[in-house]
Amino acid sequence: MEADVASGVEDTEILMISYENNTSQGKGWIFDSGSTVHVCSQKELFNNSLVVKEEGIVKMVDGSVCEIIGTGTVKVTGRDGIVRALEAVWYVPEARYNLISIRVLDEEG
Repeated sequence: MEADVASGVEDTEILMISYENNTSQGKGWIFDSGSTVHVCSQKELFNNSLVVKEEGIVKMVDGSVCEIIGTGTVKVTGRDGIVRALEAVWYVPEARYNLISIRVLDEEG
């Protein structure tokens, strides 16, 4: 399985909305309108829901290629204090940032 986090759009066409909450490598979350999946690099955030299996690779917007180790559910707390569950999150330890796909959120309603 191979996927583009930016789903093939030109860099100049990507609108990235970022809520900065400790977005140093692997920490915090970035809302990404170009991503077709949620991505998390922190195994501990999967709260025992991670199904570890080799899923394939993902090509990041910067051109780097990272291995997808598994998928699972991650709970995130918004600025409003509400805890939300993100399902089908890809565990990608080498990802520079945790991404919340605006496209997926829109499709899920």
